[in-house]
Amino acid sequence: MRMVLLTAICALPGIATAGVPYQESSAGGYDRYAADAIVRGDYAAAEDRLVRRLDANGQDVSAMLNLATVMAATQRSVRASLLYEQVLAGDEVILETYDGSPVSSHQLADRALRARVQVGAR
Repeated sequence: MRMVLLTAICALPGIATAGVPYQESSAGGYDRYAADAIVRGDYAAAEDRLVRRLDANGQDVSAMLNLATVMAATQRSVRASLLYEQVLAGDEVILETYDGSPVSSHQLADRALRARVQVGAR
């Protein structure tokens, strides 16, 4: 399965490239990683979709990264940090950015955690 990341979520201060995995086009138009909802700022819909996805597969790295993005955007930084740490504790997965560039799941999670620490230390 090819996973693509949307790399710029401007709604998150301090995280210019918060990797938001973006699903391949599908015939039904279903956005399994809720990237469209996140970009629209519809965090409730995104969270619902991602929680259901993680209930089905608790190790879905793309869903974890997107849910962490939602948690950070909705001021639930502890939950976001726990999800990023969970990604780091698992196997590294190479994903693809929206523009086709490869990126490591660990790199994204580490970058997000570092940005959170820098923002919190100001």
